[in-house]
Amino acid sequence: MNCRIIFAEDQQLIRESVHLLLDGDPELSILDTAADGREALELCRAKRPDIILMDVRMPVMDGLEAARAIRDEGLDTKIALLTTFPDAEMVHRAIALGVDGFLLKDVEPAVFVRAIRAIAGGLVVFQEALKPFLAAGRLQPTGAPPSDMGLTDKDLDYIRHIVNGLGNKEIAFRESCSEGTVKNRVSSILAKLGLEARTQVAVFAIKRGLVVDLE
Repeated sequence: MNCRIIFAEDQQLIRESVHLLLDGDPELSILDTAADGREALELCRAKRPDIILMDVRMPVMDGLEAARAIRDEGLDTKIALLTTFPDAEMVHRAIALGVDGFLLKDVEPAVFVRAIRAIAGGLVVFQEALKPFLAAGRLQPTGAPPSDMGLTDKDLDYIRHIVNGLGNKEIAFRESCSEGTVKNRVSSILAKLGLEARTQVAVFAIKRGLVVDLE
């Protein structure tokens, strides 16, 4: 695998540091860098990278605006976002756009590289530190479960627990069942949704409109 990346960041020091870090991995290479979202979009159009990695807050056009333009134009590029100060609205907008990854700038370098490689391999990666923002919502109290996925009302209860950040032990207590039952139910939900990890369930729930912001 040789994943070709464009990196957009308005701070030159960070731009150069990330360039060196990713280029140091034998499976990753930086095609080019950009200082704002508009330049990133133009480079994406011209060079068709495998991944475009962008800071959210940039001048001229921010990372979310650039991501929307890339999606609207149907460019076949995976999108990963970086930020220093996340908030729930930012994370939810990113999910609504279908980005492939969202990481914080204080992530450990080795973890950062592994995350980019995972995104290149087709996984959706949201850093664990963003979990509280994913959980800043609740499942709609009414409405039928998506029948095309085979989800039941009980599945939706479990999805609600996962979105709210509960572990298996806490879910077992809430549902008055064993942890083994919880594991089996979660495995069934993952299979129905075609997901590999429970951390992706919150992303699914937000994308499918099962989650709304808390007032």
